Parts: sequence; C-alpha cells; structure tokens
Amino acid sequence: MTPRDLPVPAPPADIAALITPGHPRLMVDDAALAGIAERIASNDLTAQLYDDLIAQADALLTMPASEYEFPDGRTLLIVTREVQSRLYALAMAYRLTQDERYAARAYEEMAAAAAFPDWNPESFLSVAELMHAFAVGYDWLHGYLDEAQRQVVRDAIVRLGLEPAIAQHRSGASWTTRTNNWNVVCNGGTIMAALAIGVEEPELANEAMHLAFDSLPVALARYGPDGGYPEGATYWGYATRFLVPVMASLETAVGDDFGITQTAGLDRTVDFGIHMTGPAGQPFNYYDAPSTGHPGRTAAHWLAAHYGEPAYAWWAEQGTALHSRPLPPLHLMWQGLIDAVPPNEAGLPLDREFDAIATFLSRSAWNSTTANFFGFKAGDNASSHADLDLGTFVLDALGTRWAVELGPETYDLPGYWSAGPEGRRWTYYRKRPEGQNTLVVNPDATPGQAVDARGTLVATGSSPDASFAVADLSEAYTAQGVTSWQRGMALIDGRSRFVVQDEVTASSPVEAWWFMHTSAGIDVAADGRSAMLTLDGRQLRAVLLDAPDGVRFSAMDAVPLPTSPNPDGQTPNAGVRKLVITGPEAARFRLSVLLEPLPTGVHGPEPAVTDLADWAVAPAPDVAPADPRVDGEPVAGYSGTPAARGAVAIISNSAGQVLMHLRDDFAHIAWPGHWSLLGGGADGDETPHDAIVRELQEEAGLVASGLTELFDTVDVDGSGQVITFFAGTWDGDEARLPLAEGRELRFFAPEQLKALQIPPYIHDGIQRWLATSDTV
Repeated sequence: MTPRDLPVPAPPADIAALITPGHPRLMVDDAALAGIAERIASNDLTAQLYDDLIAQADALLTMPASEYEFPDGRTLLIVTREVQSRLYALAMAYRLTQDERYAARAYEEMAAAAAFPDWNPESFLSVAELMHAFAVGYDWLHGYLDEAQRQVVRDAIVRLGLEPAIAQHRSGASWTTRTNNWNVVCNGGTIMAALAIGVEEPELANEAMHLAFDSLPVALARYGPDGGYPEGATYWGYATRFLVPVMASLETAVGDDFGITQTAGLDRTVDFGIHMTGPAGQPFNYYDAPSTGHPGRTAAHWLAAHYGEPAYAWWAEQGTALHSRPLPPLHLMWQGLIDAVPPNEAGLPLDREFDAIATFLSRSAWNSTTANFFGFKAGDNASSHADLDLGTFVLDALGTRWAVELGPETYDLPGYWSAGPEGRRWTYYRKRPEGQNTLVVNPDATPGQAVDARGTLVATGSSPDASFAVADLSEAYTAQGVTSWQRGMALIDGRSRFVVQDEVTASSPVEAWWFMHTSAGIDVAADGRSAMLTLDGRQLRAVLLDAPDGVRFSAMDAVPLPTSPNPDGQTPNAGVRKLVITGPEAARFRLSVLLEPLPTGVHGPEPAVTDLADWAVAPAPDVAPADPRVDGEPVAGYSGTPAARGAVAIISNSAGQVLMHLRDDFAHIAWPGHWSLLGGGADGDETPHDAIVRELQEEAGLVASGLTELFDTVDVDGSGQVITFFAGTWDGDEARLPLAEGRELRFFAPEQLKALQIPPYIHDGIQRWLATSDTV
C-alpha cells in the first residue's frame, strides 16, 4: 500500500490559491487573538500563562541570538528548538502587546538563523523544526517586518527549508516513507512553511505541500484505529505536538484540512495520553520515554476544542499545572477554548485497551492521586524506539510508582540506533529484557527476546470491582525453546490489589528470571515467599501465590547479569533495585505474584489462584428498579431518579466502634460539615455493592472484610437518593488511612454517636443496625 492509497483525500492542485492573503493566518487570526485577550482578562490560568509568556519574552530581550553549533555532537536540533521556543515567545508577546521590542528581538533571532550555512539536512528534523519556527515568525510578525526583512526570512525558508525538503522527497529520503514521528514532524514543518509564504511563492509552495500530503498519510495511519500510538508516550507527544499546528494552520489559512482531522483514531488519540498517565502524573514510559514530563498536553488543548471533548481539556490543564515553566505559548493560545471536565464526570472508563499496540491501562479512580494504576503491554519489539520488553508493566499506588520503567539511554552511545538481530542497541541494559519488568529466559549475551517478536492481548475484562488483561507473548522466547508464554495482570478486590501471573511451557527445562524494577527498599522475608517494599514511609507487599518448589524472592541492583554484555557509557541506574524471582529450571511452570499496597500496614487474605484461561470479571447485576422501594414498600416523598442511588458502609472494629467520616464543609454538597459514613453515589449502571467497594477504596484506601448488604433507605432531607447500607469490619489505625475526601476519619463507640451532628438517615440506619447486630 502506498501513502496515497490511505484514506486521506488528496488536496486540490492549487492549494496556494486557497491561502488567505492576510496575516496572521497560521493557527491564529485577529479574531483568535482577541479571544486570547478576553480569556487573559477572565480566566486565572490563562492570565498566569500570559504572565509566564511576558516574563520569558522579557528575559530573551538581553540574550544573544542563537549560533550555528552542534551541542550534542550529532545534530543542530538543540539549537533548532532554542530558536523555535524563542520565536514563539517573542512573536506571541508582540501580537498580544504590540511592543516592538519583542518583534525586533524575534527578527534578530531569525536573521541569525537565516545566515546559517544550512539547517542540518542530514538530520532533517532540524530543518523541519526550523521551517516550523520561521513560518510562525514570518506570519505573526509580518506586519512589523519591512520588505527587506521579509525577504531575508522568505529566502531562508526557501533555500534552507523547502528546497531541501523537495529534494529529499524526490530522492526518496527515508523519512518520506517512514510511519513514525519523523514523517509527521518533517512533513508538518514543510506544510507550515509553505502556508506561510505560499502567496509569494505559490509554485514552490504547491509542490512542497503536494509532496508532503502524499507522504503524510502513511504516518497518520499509525494513530488508528483507536488513537494508540506505537512509539510510546514521548514520541506520541512529539508527533502530535507538530501535527496539531498543521491542522490548526490549515483551518485558519485555507479553511480545509483536506481530511487530516478525519483520520481514524485522531479524534480519540488524547485518550491514549490520558490513560497512559498514572494518577500522580507519570506516564507509562516504555521505550525511549522519560518518567517525567507531560507529552502531548499542548496539542490536547486544541484537540479538546476541535472534537468537543471536555475531558481532554482537563488533562491538558493538569499538564499546565504540573509542567515546569515556561510553557509553550500554544498553551496560552488554546487553553480555555472549551470548559474542562474531569474524566470521572465526563464518563471515561477506568480501563482502556489499545488494540493495535496491545497495551492495557487500568486504575481504581480518576479523582485521586493515590489511586491504584497499572500499565501493561504486549507490543511489538520491532517498533520504532522499542525495547525488548514484551510483558513489561508499571504500577502506581499510594501516590507513588512502585514498578518503574528506566526509559531511554543516552542517544549518542555507539550503535544505539542499530536494532537488528545483531544490533548494538540490545547490548545496553535499559533496552534488554533484563532492564524491564518482565521475564528473562535462559539469559546470555544474545538480545534475549526475539527482536521481531510481537505480543497480543488475548483477553481483557472490566467491572467496577476488578479488571484484567492477558497477553500471549509466546514469540518472545521461541529461540530458547519456549512454546507458550502468557502473562496476565489484574486489579482485584475492589481494585485494591494487583496480581501478575505468568504461565510458561517450553520444549525442555528453561531458566527463568522474573524482574520488577523499583525505587523502593526491598526486605525479603526469611522464607523468600514474600517481600516488603518501602518507599517514603509507604508500603507494598509482594507475595508468591504460586510457583514451583524452591522458587524464592530476592533483590539485586539494576545492573547487567554476569552473562550479559556491559558496554561503557551506560547511565547508572542510581536508586533503583530489582525485586527478583529465581528458581529451579522447569519446562512448565506458573508464577503468580500478589502486589498489595498497604495504606494502613494491614494486609488482606491471599486470593485464590486460577489459570489465566479462567480469568474473568463478574458481570454487573441488574440496576435498581425505576420505582425504588424500602422494605418492599414504595418510597414516600422520593424525589430522585432511577439512577439516583448511593451506598454507605457501617465499618466496625473488634472493639465495637463505628468508623465515622467528617464531611467537607462545602455548601454545594449534601450534609456539609456532618459526621457520616463512608460512601457515595453509584456511577452509571454500578450496583450498590460495586459503588461501596469503589467508594471505600477511593475515599480512604480501605478494603473491609465481610462486606454485607443490610437494607435500603432514602435521604429524604438531603440528596433524595435511595441509599443501600452495608456492614463490614476493619481493624487498624484510621489516622493512617489515605483520606482523599472529607476532613477526618475516626472510630466512635456507639454511645458517643449521640454527641455528633449526623444526617438523620445515617443516624437511623446506624441505630437500625445496632438493634440487630450481634457484633456490638
């Protein structure tokens, strides 16, 4: 299939004739600039971004212009990005203030880069990003520049940008047919430059744009069918950050994006960014992706507005809040175009499978930074930027990441980009299977997993109480004699605990190593069947639920095995160790590991182990009837709706005390400032049982024992909801629970409750339970 066979319509022959002659026309026009000014005056976050922009532009006024140099010894890209960042800041500051100091400094930057002998066409990303930068500078400063200055900038775009781009297309440069980020960034820079000068240079602009539009679809297809992106979080962010300005510029400059925004998966691609991000803001950073940063969030602002997705705006704003300053002016341009709505309110599911890239993400809640989360991938070892990491995972709980990915190595290490069967990339620890959170079979000096192996997700499941994914990873170790390898990962027991399970069959006994990299301290129990991980006072317990006789946990540093290559120059994995499982050789075995966060230091009973083929989640029971009843009788004065249901739990300890929850004192919530029970409303078709399990976990990280449904009542004086009461037991220190909502949790003896301000329906429900309970 050629790029043009893909479903992106070909643009008309004379694209340049459609270009709006006025300026600015790339991404913004006069009306958009007026809208930005209005949001600065009315939106606190936009105003903060504006202040950041002006501070950045002011600092640039006294800095010298960029110079032609190769700081990394390989490319001009560091300088290119410096020029781009400066031009965005200075040009936008000029457009919003009309202060000509910013425009003059921006032209100084462009004149210096225009005098470079070349823009490093050997590494065409440098050319592409400078074309993008010069397009913005030329367009946004057009009214300030005199004709001689415009000519300097135009000539640079033509001589150093568009002409080399056309030449590389004609010669079949590799990026013109690649399906990865290079294609998007290089063709995107070409289109931006052509749109900027297309009125003055229509013939050249048309040729460049048609070549770009012929090449681009093959890379756009990688967003399909569901928005997942094969190169991981960082390069998804990089490609999308340069694609969205092209879409926005075509919209403002031509009025037609020629089908790009209709590409399968683009409307859902921010789902990938959202679901790939853990509760505390860290991405699932497999491949060459760092564990920090918020890739793609700038683009998400525009995509949120274009596709009408308020949860995308929420995610973009989360990045704005978390990202180090200064932010690109694109945040300022596009923030606030649509009201932001959190994912739980927008109806985003807790779990998401991206089928084409065989990746599964799952969490216990959207509205808590301490929620449980895992990212799990099968994937493709032949992907661009890949590691040999089929089966790897990350795990977040209690506000921290327990199972970590090491991310990229230094890009200029010898042979780092040599990724064939004998490639030197696979000599570096962070790229080898032993540098991942997966199995290693018969370790030696070879790459380990097959470099062209692919894994698939063969089963997934999701309910309010649990989630799981099972991957077939058999291709990874065929050279070692493995005939079948399946790995499953699950959130169980009210999404409070994790299980990782491997089932392996080989033609002869194999030596297997199970690795999980962590920044936590590791204390292995004397019998080797469990281990306690501790990080910043938090605890996570690992338990061997099932394994061959003699298999034990151990701990080791994150360094190559004695049988592995160990080239010089690798980044030390300081502060990272590995939880390890090793054992006797076997031709058929199962390893099942429980990973249990301990918010109170108390662990639950060990779950039963079942074959991966039998993994399933319980179907959701029928929802509540439309005419709610209590004790079989219609509810008098019921003011809710069929979906207006909730659940609360009477949690008692062995001393007979009842756990009470002091609610926030906010006027917009039911019963502000009252002592109540833990609980909340049911989401969608959630059953009361599923709702209370979720609420206990989300509000307090609590898993109660013996949770039993008691009765229904109605909060007739407050929310109007039908409330299902449950009872359960828990012994622990309530002060150590990670309270996510409300002001306090405290156990009270029954006789102390009368002194508290308690909602009437809660008071009556507790008294009803006390009258029949044999535990108090």
